Amino acid sequence: MSEVWFFAYGWALDKTLLKKVIGECGEPRRAILRGYRLVFDVFSPSWKGGVANIIEDVNGEVYGGVYKISMSQLARLDEVVGVPNTFSRRKVVVEVEDLGSINSITYVSASGRGRWVKPSEQYLRALFHGLKQLKYSDEVINKVKKIAYGQ
Repeated sequence: MSEVWFFAYGWALDKTLLKKVIGECGEPRRAILRGYRLVFDVFSPSWKGGVANIIEDVNGEVYGGVYKISMSQLARLDEVVGVPNTFSRRKVVVEVEDLGSINSITYVSASGRGRWVKPSEQYLRALFHGLKQLKYSDEVINKVKKIAYGQ
């Protein structure tokens, strides 16, 4: 069975939620995606608010995690995030703690509104819980909070 690295930066950072969607997925590792920045410009009816998206920015960086998942798990994620209508897959290179640079798959929305969309508290709980599971510093979590709260 073929496997890929999946770079998560939104709700999927919460291992418990991701596991409910795709099944057992192993332990995530902290990872940084450079050349992009985090935005909340996509409305999700299921989350009842804005959800995380990434856009290209040469000076940007996105804090997240990588999971090694099977191709069938990736296909399940495609269904959940709305490929190809809401999000599409993108190949990216991320810097992973203890591994260095690796090729990974992530999702980018083509339906971003170009402006901040307020995320639901439920969505933010999942996002911040995932960052804490990965043991990100308070400084990193506060940076993400500013973006999430439109500041």
